[in-house]
Amino acid sequence: MVHKFKLLTLTASIMGATLMMAQSASAQSLTEAVDKTIRSNPNVLAEANFRRSVDKTIDQARAGYYPQVDLNLGIGRERAENNSTAPGHRHLTRGEAGISASQMLYDGFATKSAVEQTQSQAESAGYSVFDTAESTSLRAVQVYLDVLRRQDLLKLTEANLESHERIYSQIEQRFDSGVGNSADLEQTKGRLALSQANLTSNKGNLEDALSNYNRVVGNMPEAPTDPGLDCCDKAPATLDEALAIAYHQHPALRSAMAQHEAALAQEQGAEAPFHPRVDLELSTRADNNLDGEKGHEKEILAMARLRYNLLNGGADMARLEETGFLSQQAREEANIAIRDIERDVRLAWNSLDNLSHQLPVLKQRMDSALMTREAYQEQFNLGQRTLLDLLDTENEVLTASADYTNTYYDHLYACYWLAETMGKLLEQLELEAPEEAITVASPEPAE
Repeated sequence: MVHKFKLLTLTASIMGATLMMAQSASAQSLTEAVDKTIRSNPNVLAEANFRRSVDKTIDQARAGYYPQVDLNLGIGRERAENNSTAPGHRHLTRGEAGISASQMLYDGFATKSAVEQTQSQAESAGYSVFDTAESTSLRAVQVYLDVLRRQDLLKLTEANLESHERIYSQIEQRFDSGVGNSADLEQTKGRLALSQANLTSNKGNLEDALSNYNRVVGNMPEAPTDPGLDCCDKAPATLDEALAIAYHQHPALRSAMAQHEAALAQEQGAEAPFHPRVDLELSTRADNNLDGEKGHEKEILAMARLRYNLLNGGADMARLEETGFLSQQAREEANIAIRDIERDVRLAWNSLDNLSHQLPVLKQRMDSALMTREAYQEQFNLGQRTLLDLLDTENEVLTASADYTNTYYDHLYACYWLAETMGKLLEQLELEAPEEAITVASPEPAE
């Protein structure tokens, strides 16, 4: 049985070494993995395309500042019966040709409000792209670190299996020489089987981590490397400082605030129907055989027209009240964003603080377990320790090492998580946000 386990361990080691050698030439750092993710992840690309579509609504709104030109052509048969055709009717071929141009002079600031509304919506969409890039980057960090975590845990279980194989071989030799007993052999065999089961479980966990990585980043990991704890050195000194940064620049909050600005502009635009509309209109027409009178007609007009709706059943007032409630809704959604951001910052801060205190303690525990194992092995060889003591210390080494490894990567993730809750993850990784996240609105023409 021990030979079978040794063969499996050797095969796994050879495969792992081969894989690492093949990937070493194309290692992918954490920053590179995150950069690739935000450039190709469908969630980020979907938000970017939405931002582009919203940009086009600004052009649509600005069209209200410019003239409108219409061409009208028509030809057909007309049957007319009137005073000019009395006592009967007349059939003529009717022809119409006309062109008109109109320029808005005043519309109650409807166009201005529409431009401001769409600009704010574009700002909001830009911040949404940024927010999606930040959250997607954090997810990429998570799957990257999880691959490293699972690889380290697999190495620990491989080492644990090798130790159990060594102990089993030692106990088997004692039993064969008549020194040991069958109970020790069976107990060691049981622990060896458990170690093999742990190895199989960790291999499955690593495969799951690789699948999650491929889902988020878009490719299988290429020799990921531990980024180290340098990111934790960039964390704010206090929780209040972290909250201040988040309130100032978190893209989700700024998106909600821009959406509120859009709602205010929409509310202002709803007041336009209570104002008159003034247009300058120029037109010319050339018609043939109109209304049963054979001949040619031509006219040229230059008009200033004022239109003012006096009654429409209260629809305009209802619309104004509707936009007022929508503005209140947008403001409350901004308040929700503030509360969510504060919660996330506090959670990330507490996690980072707790884990930073746990890490050195667990490191000391792991070192002590390793030293104890060495001492127990020497004492066992001298007959001063039982087999159960030796097996228990192997289990303690595995448990202590696994706890330290999990806490190490949890601590590392908490550093990046805190940066994301402040809207600074891409900045910390020294990466640029997608182009669509740029939120500078171009100036509008004056009305």
